[in-house]
Amino acid sequence: MKVSRRFQLTVQTVLFIAVYSDKKEMTCENISKEMKCNPVVIKNILNILCKNNFLTKGSSISNIRLKRNIKDITLWDIYKITDEVDINNIFCSDDLQIASPIVSDLPELLSPAFGEIMNSMKDILSTVSVDSLLKKYNY
Repeated sequence: MKVSRRFQLTVQTVLFIAVYSDKKEMTCENISKEMKCNPVVIKNILNILCKNNFLTKGSSISNIRLKRNIKDITLWDIYKITDEVDINNIFCSDDLQIASPIVSDLPELLSPAFGEIMNSMKDILSTVSVDSLLKKYNY
């Protein structure tokens, strides 16, 4: 399964804020400059993080902080807000020719396997916290 760029950038943004929020001015522009990423993309990521209670913005625009402890933020938490797949709709597409007997049964045939994959991802990603990633790389 493919992991989206949005998930990768969201993890990178959370790690960046965790490491540098006490040392640098945390603005969308500064974060995007440091991460060498489009400011609009970073702003969208920050909005997703705020909407899902990962961040708090103080009275100052440069006062972006993590709302949750880094030990309590897992990769699964981040995945859920960026990439989580609805297994019930994973094989729905306007392009499918439902009249075909094989294609019409495809969702029923494949959904259980993909459900197991998603459960395995959840089990593994839930064990990896932002804190453990930072410790692994000596931050």
